[in-house]
Order: sequence, then structure tokens, then C-alpha cells
Amino acid sequence: MTLSIVAAAREAGARPALITADATLDFAGLAAAAAAAALPTAAPGHAAPLIAQADVATVVAIVAALERRQPLALIPARTSADERAALVARVAATPVPADTAFVVFTAGSTGRPKGVVLSRAAAAGAAAISAAHFGWRDDDAWLLALPLGHVGGLAIVVRCLAGRRPIVLGDARGLAHPTVSLASLVPAQLTAFLDDPAARPGPRLRAILLGGAAAAPALVARARARGLPVVTTYGMSETFGQVATGDAATAPDAVGAPLPGVTIVGGTAAAPAPLVVRSPALMTGYLDEPTPSLAAGFATRDLGHVDADGVHVVGRVDDVIITGGENVYPAAVEARLAALPGVTAAAVVGLADDRWGELVAAALVADATYDPLAAAAAIATWPAHQRPRRLALVDALPLSAAGKVDRRAVADHLRRCSFAADIQPASSARTPNAAR
Repeated sequence: MTLSIVAAAREAGARPALITADATLDFAGLAAAAAAAALPTAAPGHAAPLIAQADVATVVAIVAALERRQPLALIPARTSADERAALVARVAATPVPADTAFVVFTAGSTGRPKGVVLSRAAAAGAAAISAAHFGWRDDDAWLLALPLGHVGGLAIVVRCLAGRRPIVLGDARGLAHPTVSLASLVPAQLTAFLDDPAARPGPRLRAILLGGAAAAPALVARARARGLPVVTTYGMSETFGQVATGDAATAPDAVGAPLPGVTIVGGTAAAPAPLVVRSPALMTGYLDEPTPSLAAGFATRDLGHVDADGVHVVGRVDDVIITGGENVYPAAVEARLAALPGVTAAAVVGLADDRWGELVAAALVADATYDPLAAAAAIATWPAHQRPRRLALVDALPLSAAGKVDRRAVADHLRRCSFAADIQPASSARTPNAAR
């Protein structure tokens, strides 16, 4: 199916297209709203900048831009005025290829946000490979609870337009909506839903795509125990989102198998290497900086390997901690920490150290059952280089606008913490210092 709201209205005019807490708009109504929408202005050959709010107006603008073949640059709403101005200036200064559909910006958690240029063909490809994996049911509706300024939320609009299926606009509580059958969440949203003991999934819910950040196996198990059909998924802005997705049988340390039409290669379990993705939904390039060759696929910054269990992501190239000459992958340590009794979330970073090069340090979110002595005893049994030398308890992990853990903020917090003593690598007698 085409990414045309006019065609969608012709084919499924009376079918619901956009459901909010206050109203339901069918495809004919959405087409009328798109025809009347005033898009931001842009110079010829440039993308039009749009502050992407989590609202009906932004959804209407996205489908209107696709219909008019006007490239649209989505500016995340959760940015400061200065950050917005800088992104808008970059969009205004740089032309885009004629077949561009969108420019989306990465979270910029490790530096300057990259402007990812996505073509109409990539948008159609992303919708097609997702549909080939899940299929569409007549009564499907997709919960849109992710920011529309990032590819996770944008991809839902594109999939539902191509599939002629409705979007349910809301937050994680929308999992209880009677029409919702599919949803995409990040771990922090799923955790918030689970923290409400009265929250229950709706009767049609068949899959929750959990991605955007590493999902602890304990979180997935907790969700499934509550009747939530969680499947892990993997993707990024440069691939227009989802390129690998799991199911109930996926190994706890894997994110799932590549989608139909997608090829992913990496290193080995013993020697992880940057994952390389080939997909019909790859980006055209970056907006205003050099783009690596895509002839052999997109070389990600994610380290991992692929085997019979699926795609394994062990961390980011940028995040690898080198301590005493040993490589430590934060995601692996975070998974071990999250498995400790009472720990509900963990973030691991490296802190500069004169002796070791870097120290492994961690911020933990824990509940009342957390026992620091028991945690220290468990950590003491781990390989020495993986043991966090510093631990701090925090009320919540800082998140980026895209819902990912902000590792720079975690590191800044840990640097400010006062630690009475480092955790010694060969002793279980010391208690991790808890700082708030």
C-alpha cells in the first residue's frame, strides 16, 4: 500500500485512523485535516522544520507532508529553545535529496545529534518489513506512546498509514485501551506501567515491542508474568527503526531475529564486533556531516554477534570501558546488576582513574527489598574486571528525550558522589556505598 492519505481515504475512508481520549478520526477525516493543514515553510530543496509534539496536529502534519512530498524535519519537543534553534538552523542551511521524506535527529547522548535523512523508499520499506513480520489483523490498532520527534514514534505513523490501521494516541497506560493490539515502548515506560498494581492490558493486546534501550531479562519476565506479551526489538534512526524482533521463545540475551528482507552480521560471542545492517529501510545519509559508505550496509556503533538464537547486542563502541586492560561491556554488567534482588534498573559507565584507566561504576534504582550486603557478596563472585568499584543508589535513571538512559548524566552524577571507599575486587566484606 502507498504512503498516501488520499489513497487511504479512498480505500478505507470510514475506518478509524486516529483515536484519542476525546475523539476518533477516520481516514476520510484525517485526509481532510491533512489537506487543510498548514505546514512550516522551507526553501526549495530543504526540509520543513516541525516541532514534533505528541498530539494530533503533528500526526496530521506528518501525513500531509508525505502526501505533498514535502520533506519534513522533526525537531524533538523535549529540547531547549537553544537546542531547537540550532537544529532548525542546520535544517535551513542544508538541502536534502529530492526523494527525502524525513529528517530525524538522534538523541545526541554521546555528542552532537546527527540529522538522519530518510527517503520515501526507506519509509515504505520500514512499513513493509514490519508488516511482513507481524502481519495485520482486521482489528489491529497501534498505541503511539513514543515521541514523534524520534524514529520510534514516527515509524508507527508510517506503518499505520501504509497498513490502513488506526493509531491510538496516548501513553503507556494506553495498553489498557480496548482497541489497542500493538504497542511500542521503551523500558522506562513499561516499568511505569508495571509499577501500577491495578494496571491491566486490554483484551486485544497481542504484542508490545520493547526497544530503544537494553531491556533487562528480569523486566521482560516481570511483564510476561503480568500477562503482557512483550517482545524485544532492535533498531535505530539510521534503519528507520525496527530491524530485528523477538518472540516469547527468544533467548534472554538476544533481541530477536532479523526481519524479513534484513541482514545483520557482527562478530562472535567471544569477540563482539560492530553490527552491520542491510535493509530496504536504510537512511540516505546524514544531513550535514560525512556519511559512511552504505554499499555493504550500515555499520552501527552497536557491538554484538548473530547466531541461531538471533541478534545479540552487548553494548556500544562508545560505551566500552577499558579497565586494567580488560574490555567491559556495560550492557552485560547492567544485566547482572538488574538480576540482583531488589534492583529495578541499572546504568553502568566508566570513570577515569589513574591506576586502572577507567573504573566500572554503576547507578542503581532499587526497591525496599534491596540488601547492599547481599549485593556486595554477589558482586564479589563476578569476574574481577566486571565488578563495579563504585555504586550509587538513585531515585531514577536520567533519560534522554527518546527515553534512553542518558549515560553522560549518569557519569556526571557518579563523579559528584562521595564514596567512602571503592568496592575491592576480591572482598565481599565491604558494602557498596549508597549515595543519593
